[in-house]
Amino acid sequence: MDAVQEAPAATQTGKDTIKITVCLSLSGLAEGGMDVYKEFEKQIAGLQGGVELGERQCNLGQVGCRGYCSRDVLVDVYVPGQPRVTYEKVKPDMVDKILKDHVIGGKAFAKAAAKEDYYETLKKQQRVALAYGGSIDPENIDEYIQVGGYEALRKALTTMKPREVIEEVKKSGLRGKGGGGFKTGVKWEKAANVESEKRFIVVNGDEGNPASYMDRSVMEGCPHQVLEGLLIAAYAIQATEGIIYTRSDYSIAVKRLNKALEQARERGFLGKNIMGANFSIDVSLHLGMESFINGESTALLSTIEGKRPFPKAQPPHSAEKGLWGYPTSLNNVETYATVPFIVKNGAGWYTSMGPENAPGCKIWAISGNIKYNGLMEFDMNATFKTVIDDYCGGIQKKKDLKVIHVGGVTGGFLPPELADTKTDYDSLLKAGVIMGQASFAAYDNSACVIDLTRFSITFNEGETCGKCTPCRMGLTLIKNILDRIAEGRGKIEDLGKLQKMAEEINVASLCGLGETAVKAVLTGLKYFRKEYERHIVDQVCDAAKCTGLYKYTVKQDDCVACGACIKPCPTGAITGGTRKVPAHIDMDLCINCNACYQACNFLAIA
Repeated sequence: MDAVQEAPAATQTGKDTIKITVCLSLSGLAEGGMDVYKEFEKQIAGLQGGVELGERQCNLGQVGCRGYCSRDVLVDVYVPGQPRVTYEKVKPDMVDKILKDHVIGGKAFAKAAAKEDYYETLKKQQRVALAYGGSIDPENIDEYIQVGGYEALRKALTTMKPREVIEEVKKSGLRGKGGGGFKTGVKWEKAANVESEKRFIVVNGDEGNPASYMDRSVMEGCPHQVLEGLLIAAYAIQATEGIIYTRSDYSIAVKRLNKALEQARERGFLGKNIMGANFSIDVSLHLGMESFINGESTALLSTIEGKRPFPKAQPPHSAEKGLWGYPTSLNNVETYATVPFIVKNGAGWYTSMGPENAPGCKIWAISGNIKYNGLMEFDMNATFKTVIDDYCGGIQKKKDLKVIHVGGVTGGFLPPELADTKTDYDSLLKAGVIMGQASFAAYDNSACVIDLTRFSITFNEGETCGKCTPCRMGLTLIKNILDRIAEGRGKIEDLGKLQKMAEEINVASLCGLGETAVKAVLTGLKYFRKEYERHIVDQVCDAAKCTGLYKYTVKQDDCVACGACIKPCPTGAITGGTRKVPAHIDMDLCINCNACYQACNFLAIA
């Protein structure tokens, strides 16, 4: 896909038309994108028809996320006869210079213009679900149609039978991109094979993992692409009703999805006899509460039915017996956004990417101590090392890679020696981690594996539904042991207890949350056991993240004996500190609350 390199037809300018687009994704808005947009709007209105622009027109538009969230606010300027220029980290006070230097003067405003090597990373990606992010207006159906939108749906409805669509998706090898990796075509086939008066097609747009936001970005950036994939799948299984399930706090995605549904109905892409074919369906939006467990498939379907989000044991699977007992096909946003390209380009196009067991590409949310953070979509043959070094600009400040945290809070850790692991489902499982909601963070030595594990376990403990005992009680017991280790009260035998409990929770939990919640513990003990031992035996956290292992000392020459550190100490661990006698901290009484360090205005406490 070359949509990221050259502006699609929807954003190409006419002979006398200049086009400016502002990223108004969530990250763009969070960085002040709306203020930038309004400033452009105000200044362009003042320029329009004036001497500076002459006969030329200057159009302003919005776009969704292109993936480089850490560079927002991103602004693209298209001037006829010139290559596109992207400006990054734009603030309202830069608007005047961009307009005067570039739009009027014909020379890019160098201070804010993105560097060439920044776009080199875009060229290396295989963008499918993200193909139109950052290049078309997500609220304008015409721009989606101009880049070929709904042509795949037309092809399916007018030239293919439902079973032929299923067979094409099966041949493509498309696997669900929500983490489980189940073969999409097989799932559709199961639902289609059940004799039933009703069938449901459902989009899982719920992301509870704090490190993942690809589905949200796709819904925000190109909601029509998701809807088109859903409609093709609905036709394939002959669904009678479609539901897009997403979180109620995804306000921008909700707004744009509702607008997309309205526009699709007006254009005849939704409703009765779609595109003149003998196929009718309507799609509604269902907003769920902000709970991690809601993303589990059976819990999600329970909430649509108005019940508590409790996972159910399977089989029967939802494809056979789902919503209200009817066959239901459920896939995540990214999976549906990929379907139109497979139908349009053919299965062979998709299998040309990725390994044989996992064809195609995948979006990852990437963070950590790297140059470029954000969303990237790449061939599943790519390794973590390739992505970190070539796509993300490497570890910052030329430091060494220490750990790769794969899969977010339900994922695990890989050491630098396994950085050559491929990013497909099976390679990750072999290494002991999972794709999960497809996020990874690459850290240098400033990260502590025990600290990262505590965060993951604490999050999962708070998000468990409480239905099964291993998850409900086991995660709390594990968190207590991790807390002891981080506070300097751990024992070597605790490591054996952690291992045993994590293994039991992994096999005995009812759903995927409990099964994967302990991956951080299992991989941490497998690959970073020495770090655990250093915390317990040497009482040292080399990354200085575990405050319970801090040792406080007073620099005698810097202490002015002001007494400021004495009052906030809750245990009376500080003596001296008055009458010209420097303070002294008794570490046997110190509970590492950090109060003395914060109270000292002379930096005398280290």
